[in-house]
Amino acid sequence: MDFEEPAGRPESATIEHLVDSTFGGIRSSKHRRLAHAACNHARNEFRMQAERQFKQWIAQRQASAKTLNNKKTDV
Repeated sequence: MDFEEPAGRPESATIEHLVDSTFGGIRSSKHRRLAHAACNHARNEFRMQAERQFKQWIAQRQASAKTLNNKKTDV
């Protein structure tokens, strides 16, 4: 892990939140650790992608349920 400048290189040290505050994590030193910038970025991207896919899945299920309910009332 590289603690020297320039920051932003893949091997640069970053502080990673064990549970991101946007997902309900606590902002305290107990909930942080060092991580390579590339690892931290990849982990965040994976989480955000999973969140987007989950939201799409929920929206599809809600649309399907609405369509099914509309067909039942038409009959």
